[in-house]
Amino acid sequence: MFEAMRVACLIQGGIHENESRITAKDAIKMATINGAKLLGLEEKIGSIEVGKEADIILVDVKENLENIMMIPNINEIANLVYNTSGKNVVTTIIKGNILMENRKIKHINVEEIISKCKEIVKRLG
Repeated sequence: MFEAMRVACLIQGGIHENESRITAKDAIKMATINGAKLLGLEEKIGSIEVGKEADIILVDVKENLENIMMIPNINEIANLVYNTSGKNVVTTIIKGNILMENRKIKHINVEEIISKCKEIVKRLG
């Protein structure tokens, strides 16, 4: 989703030679509430409100060497759209269930999955 938001902003800037035509804030709205509106689901999803289902991610935006692309963090919304990727996600909550917390996936044995993937690759290779 981060890549889709970034590309939406960059492509329209190149095509229309006007980078402000779709702002970073517009891209986030397209990915959240406007996407829900398009699906006719804005009463159920698309924003964080009481009574709505919420899939939420927490993103690490600390200014440090691990987040070198996010320095300086002058505009947090633009930084989220232009400089964030999945590697910046630290916690994932789906319908109130924490699936990943502090970059540790819960309820899944990651080592077992990696091992099975390696076995499959060996069989295919």
